[in-house]
Amino acid sequence: MRSAYIALEPITGYALVPLAFASLLTGLIMSLGTPWGLFRHYWVIFKLMLTVLATIILLGFTQSISGMVGVAADPKTSLTVLRAMGAGMNHAVGALVVLLVITTLSVYKPRGITRYGWRKQQEKRNVLQP
Repeated sequence: MRSAYIALEPITGYALVPLAFASLLTGLIMSLGTPWGLFRHYWVIFKLMLTVLATIILLGFTQSISGMVGVAADPKTSLTVLRAMGAGMNHAVGALVVLLVITTLSVYKPRGITRYGWRKQQEKRNVLQP
């Protein structure tokens, strides 16, 4: 159990945080290169906001992880204390729910065009009609 806590810090620092920022960057790039655009549909904006929120929470949680690692690295810490820390299970469950919502939005693409999207759609129709 102690080694699992100690392994959390490098996993978070070298895998989770860079992947969270990669998710933000690739999402922005892909939204600008697809017909859905970044500000044309509400579901794209909602996905972006969820990703930003999840990244901010992850960055805040890294501080908690550092504290947990410090406690776990102390050989005087008992197993009872380690079990009581919980390893941030509520954050893991919340992250899973957010990822499922984002994936569902990506697959089903619910309707709902923003004013900007509606205006762009009208401009495209006006260009196509002689």
